[in-house]
Amino acid sequence: MLSAKPVNPSRFATMMASLGPWPGQGVPVAIAVSGGADSMALAILARQWRRDVVALVVDHGLRAESRSEAMQTLTRLSTLGIPGRLQTLTGLERGPRMAERARRMRYQALFAACREIGALDLLVAHHAGDQAETVMMRRRAASGDDGLAAMATAMPVADVRIVRPLLGVAKSALYATVRAAGAAWVEDPSNHDLRTERARARQALAHDGDQATGLLAAARNAGAARMAHDAADAQWLAAHARFHCGGWVVLPAGLAPARLLSALIRVIGGRDYPPGREAVGRLVHAPRPATLAGAAIIPWRDGQWIVAREESALASPMPARAGSVWDRRFVLRTQPLPPGWMMGAAGAVASWWPAGRSRSVWPARVLRTLPALWHDGRVMAVPHMGLRTQDCVANAVFVNQPPHPVLPGAMFYAPDDGPY
Repeated sequence: MLSAKPVNPSRFATMMASLGPWPGQGVPVAIAVSGGADSMALAILARQWRRDVVALVVDHGLRAESRSEAMQTLTRLSTLGIPGRLQTLTGLERGPRMAERARRMRYQALFAACREIGALDLLVAHHAGDQAETVMMRRRAASGDDGLAAMATAMPVADVRIVRPLLGVAKSALYATVRAAGAAWVEDPSNHDLRTERARARQALAHDGDQATGLLAAARNAGAARMAHDAADAQWLAAHARFHCGGWVVLPAGLAPARLLSALIRVIGGRDYPPGREAVGRLVHAPRPATLAGAAIIPWRDGQWIVAREESALASPMPARAGSVWDRRFVLRTQPLPPGWMMGAAGAVASWWPAGRSRSVWPARVLRTLPALWHDGRVMAVPHMGLRTQDCVANAVFVNQPPHPVLPGAMFYAPDDGPY
């Protein structure tokens, strides 16, 4: 039974210790704070746990009062001794998939703020009710056993780790925690908008506590199973797969287990979602040349296969600026370049392969997808092949950093996973 009493600070500290290690003094831990009771409770508990915390407040700009609410939240945090930073989203418009677009932009803004302040961890206030709702929605969507693990307690993404320490805590306990601290919060009317699937799930579970408890138990069991699968998959990849920093992977004659092949295709294609299970299953059953979800399955020597980026799906060229991301997979690291430099696919190998150099072992079809630096319509650098024709790009590199890893390295429960 989840408690409706204020969260015990010492139990919270024990939970946080189980999710460590944490950085020492001088390196802040960031907290995503919407201003609602959930995130205000998390901010209060985090500040009691350690001094080096910074609250990040995002103004989505979708409601007329959102700016004033964000400023009010920063004031309330300051009263509690919690420093805060305002992140304002620009370009978010109402329309199809607005919630998904808002979530993506919000996390991009939060990750950028973490980089600016040097935070390695971002605390997020999802709680037991949110977790139960997620499991309910994923069951309805038949998302599979992995999906039923729902939200991870800890999830590394790019250069920050998302941590959800409240997944075992009832929303009522979070309200009680904020009240006990004498703090106030903002109520977001969109949380009660029954046009959204999550609000409908929330309403259904509000009248059925036993179902919510069962869904949380299902999430814990599915999470344990998913971590076991991830460990086995990591062993398989270490034994059978060869990754190239240019964005492709070499697999044995039978390709890979369906779960892994799906993850590899998503990463190599730079996608947010995996390809259809049926299409992946057909490839595993009978490996053959194919294109799927932005990736190409290419036969190679000795019966092996290369899974590479599909050339026709590559992103268009774009201005070459340090820190920019091309094709959702490659981050350019370089000194500032003169105006007019572009980055994009290397294209026809004959136009840039150095005269006199022996032929590459990799197929031209794969080499054409490599990221390159262009100027005046000519390829000036293909760093992955060691080609750099100008001093200004002598140290330029493209770091392969797709939006999602092959294996998430996620923790779906913690040693101290009981209610607190």
